[in-house]
Amino acid sequence: MHRQKRRSKGMTRRDFIKTTALVGVSIGSGLLQSCSDSSNGQTQKTFFTNGTIYIDAEKKVKGIAIKDGRVIAHNPVIAKSSDNNVVDLNGAVVYPGFHDSHNHLMEAAVGYGGINLAGIKDSVGIAQKVKQKAAETPDGKPIIGVGFHLDDYDSWSLNDLARIDDASEDHPVFLMDDLGHNAIINSVLIKLAGLTPSTPVPMAGKVVIQDGKLTGMLRESAMILAGDKILSLFTDDEVLDATKKFCDLWASIGYTSINDMMGTPMGRFMRPQIFKKLESQGLLSLRVNYTHTIFSLDDIEGATEYVGKDTEMVRFIGCKLFVDGAFGAGQAWTSWKNLQGNNGVYYVYTDDSFGKQYNINRIVERADELRLNMHYHVQGDMAIEAVLNAMTNVRSKKGRLSSVHTLVHLGFPRQDQIDRMKEFGSNIAVTMQPAFAVIEEDASRYYGEMMKNAYPISKVINAGITTGISTDFSVSPLSLAPALVVLKYSSQLNNNPVTMKQLIQGMTVGSASTTAYKDTGTLEIGNCADMVVFDKDIYDVPADKLSDTSSIKLLSTWVGGKKVF
Repeated sequence: MHRQKRRSKGMTRRDFIKTTALVGVSIGSGLLQSCSDSSNGQTQKTFFTNGTIYIDAEKKVKGIAIKDGRVIAHNPVIAKSSDNNVVDLNGAVVYPGFHDSHNHLMEAAVGYGGINLAGIKDSVGIAQKVKQKAAETPDGKPIIGVGFHLDDYDSWSLNDLARIDDASEDHPVFLMDDLGHNAIINSVLIKLAGLTPSTPVPMAGKVVIQDGKLTGMLRESAMILAGDKILSLFTDDEVLDATKKFCDLWASIGYTSINDMMGTPMGRFMRPQIFKKLESQGLLSLRVNYTHTIFSLDDIEGATEYVGKDTEMVRFIGCKLFVDGAFGAGQAWTSWKNLQGNNGVYYVYTDDSFGKQYNINRIVERADELRLNMHYHVQGDMAIEAVLNAMTNVRSKKGRLSSVHTLVHLGFPRQDQIDRMKEFGSNIAVTMQPAFAVIEEDASRYYGEMMKNAYPISKVINAGITTGISTDFSVSPLSLAPALVVLKYSSQLNNNPVTMKQLIQGMTVGSASTTAYKDTGTLEIGNCADMVVFDKDIYDVPADKLSDTSSIKLLSTWVGGKKVF
């Protein structure tokens, strides 16, 4: 008989406000209608005037007109009419909506109200947190946590597992590290997922075993073995409210659209219907683009289920494939040996050595046949090389590429690879995360002197490759997520900063290019009226002051011509 527990309602509104206070923002309550939604019968035009309006990162106008969620004119003459709505900017400055081109808001919503394990490095500290959460969680309900970081993941032992088991009682427990590429599970979940020491482990995965027994440590793709199971325990209704809160938060820190990966190494969490439900209720405060995370050729056909089911606000943009492992755990796939004496971890390979389903050439070719755009997790130069070679092979066979192939992260690209990327023109895009250069500085313990070459965002952008900028939240911390903070750190990287113009291009049209849609990223006539409004011009504020709300402040966010913050 279990003792009576205090029931948890997850993170409270007070907790949420406290969270947003970390980044100096507040939450708006505006509702949203879609970019071209005229179902309410309105024909009203909205005019933005008396300010500075950037159509792109450079071109400016003094006013724009919007109808049915789209830009219909620049510098319009405003006629007196009851059908017209005039927004007086009072000297404020408008930019095209900022786009976070790689994040995990849906997965973050699953863990909303879970355990914050940031800064914890051993099983004693982790068990204490688990015990606290178990005491306030209804019997048998799953517990998720995130944020721990171990110095040696492979040393996790049966004694460590016993501590977690004692603390977690009857709850299935899944705890993910701050990299999102390693997990601890308890014995309840081991049994629930049907895992044994002889369970086949996916390529690139590792299960830590001691004395012939599972210790509960799952690394890289092995996380799927328990991740898919625990994710299935959460209903749409349990995740919907937190999903809305994260979307509202992103709108309040300067974003109008996101690319949600809907999957991590722990598994796939395909719930686009949650975003669509919010949209149908007029509650979706972001334009959402989503991918179908795949782990092998066998997964690709499942992505076709989402083709042709776009709404105005929720769009399917193809597949995401893990090519290599976590940079911050020393598992980037490199041509040179890291300080652990290996070349990192690869999820797929360049031939059939591990089976046809893991041959990246077959995967890329099939995706291109299906005209599915691709997003590739590539950190090391060998991962990048594998993708570029696969793209070259498809182009050689067909004479062209049909899809847009987005390279994500790029921890260690070589100069010759950057040069090769340019050869693919509009068939290739890149998205990079400036926060990684801040939070993964300690990765020098894995890469030594090679760290000075890591995340060369400036080289990629200056080479003329279409480059988006993103947060990769929740892998990166919330404090580094606001759009202005991203711009601040982007401008200071690698002793070779890119210009603010290039960075704003990356946050707007560069990030939009990773979706292959052409109606966002600028405020050109015909495009969606997605905008962010600041009290000052970003170009007039020193980069190191961009995170200071006394220097510049986000006033409002608009999606499809409707204020959402």
